[in-house]
Amino acid sequence: MPQPQEQKQSSEDWYRYALALEASEEGFWDWDLVAGRLWGSARFQSITGLSEPCSSLDAWLARVHPQDRPRLEVELRALRKGKAQTLANEHRVQSGDGAWRWVTARAVVARDPSGRVTHIAGSLRDNTSCRMADALTGLPNRAYFVDHVERRIERGFQHADWDFALLSVTLDRFDQLNETLGSSGGERLLIEAAARLQATLPERSIAARLMGAEFMLCLEGPHTEADAAAFASRAIESFREPFVWRGHSVTPRLTVGVAKAGMLYSHPEELMADAESALLHARKLETHGVVCYSQGMRERALDKLELEADLKRAIRQGELVLFYQPEVDLRTNRIIGFEALVRWRHARRGLLPPSEFIPLAEETGLIVPLGEWGMAEACRQLVAWHKDGSEPLQKARMSVNLSSRQLEQPDLVARVQQVLAETGLPPASLRLEVTESSLISDAQAAQKTMRALEKLGVGLHMDDFGTGYSSLDYLQRFPFDTLKIDRSFVQGIVYDHESRLIVGSILNLARSFGMNVVAEGIEDADQLEELRTMGCPCGQGYYFAKPMEPGAIDALVRTGAWQPPTPLAQA
Repeated sequence: MPQPQEQKQSSEDWYRYALALEASEEGFWDWDLVAGRLWGSARFQSITGLSEPCSSLDAWLARVHPQDRPRLEVELRALRKGKAQTLANEHRVQSGDGAWRWVTARAVVARDPSGRVTHIAGSLRDNTSCRMADALTGLPNRAYFVDHVERRIERGFQHADWDFALLSVTLDRFDQLNETLGSSGGERLLIEAAARLQATLPERSIAARLMGAEFMLCLEGPHTEADAAAFASRAIESFREPFVWRGHSVTPRLTVGVAKAGMLYSHPEELMADAESALLHARKLETHGVVCYSQGMRERALDKLELEADLKRAIRQGELVLFYQPEVDLRTNRIIGFEALVRWRHARRGLLPPSEFIPLAEETGLIVPLGEWGMAEACRQLVAWHKDGSEPLQKARMSVNLSSRQLEQPDLVARVQQVLAETGLPPASLRLEVTESSLISDAQAAQKTMRALEKLGVGLHMDDFGTGYSSLDYLQRFPFDTLKIDRSFVQGIVYDHESRLIVGSILNLARSFGMNVVAEGIEDADQLEELRTMGCPCGQGYYFAKPMEPGAIDALVRTGAWQPPTPLAQA
């Protein structure tokens, strides 16, 4: 029989245990296999939504997410049968307010003297805040946000309460800001952006960080689309104050897409998709403002996703083809080279011009594998023409467009070297064309890359010259050997005095720098004669030939069908 001192000690131990149990953030449970009962602490009941301390295992399992329950049952069965000694299972359980919470259940088994399992006891920890929060900003993550919007839509149907909206928000030019501030500064900017967004939110509204510099808000209160747009405008105003980091001051700008909730939405993903569609539309407008979702935006977004999937398949399955447009010596009318231009033989839509898929490839990054394929294919074709020995193919050069995304690749020079080595094309036969706009994002890195390409022996053309804002500066900073006059100036050269002056200035500038010039978009004899009179050495355009497949060019050259237009002065 226990002595009084032992009873007192036991009572004190139990009191301490009860206090620790109450203070713990974990719930504790004990499954009595003999009695068939499940006991749970108050915290266990709070997490699982069970209303009684004693219940059955089935009552607990009934609150486990259907996708997670089978695995939990298998692991509990293994404990009961003595095939496992411990349990560590993460699953979702529905709490009393209907929300799904992430929990980790841990347990050990207790046996009687015969070795039979009589009890399985353990703990239950709520991991929701860790599992469903963004590690950098502390905001809810996508999973939490989807769950929140799902419950909000349910409330909308139950109580006819649709006074809420989703706002898809992005920090414009974040990649450039991150480059200016450095990675640590970029992270601090995201943290600051999260704080500013939260500070503007009304009660019961939440902000979540989805990825990168993309946030989404579930805004409570707006009765109309205009109410939501007005709030979005105020949120944009809150970002007018500069963000300062280690001596750098930047003013971040927001673009916002708004989707007003309503009875047409039954799933959170639908409402989120419409907010994102509105955001995409706003970004295309480049106004750094607010756009509300309208009918048709989602369809266009879906078309874009379908086209992106088709383009990925096209790159894999060889649906892309190169056409070649001759570059001509305007003094002799002889072909001196070709510009490689990509086309897409789409299975349903036929032959697509680059304007219908290159912008998408640029946006998604698919331009990098597409560009690498195009460069290799163009080099292989030129090597085949060189080996053919026919004039003028034997000495022709190949011009290939280089996208801004490709120019940003740190291994670009190595990839160009690899293509030249694999195809056997001399570096001097390859010309890489770069537009002024592709140099803007990181001019210093681009300068380093282009110096390395120059050292390799590859020619460098500035494409669409005269259409940018830094043409003269770029001529001094980058090792271009050829300027390509944009077709917009060539089109007006005969009748527009200003176009003539611009073309003349470009020609004089090129002579001063010792550079070659190619005029793009020559479409008639008058334009050709004007360019010759001004001393333009080279050109290309439909007046000479449209872009053609290799077979068509072979036929033109081999059969003697290539009949260069006669200069007007000699006609």
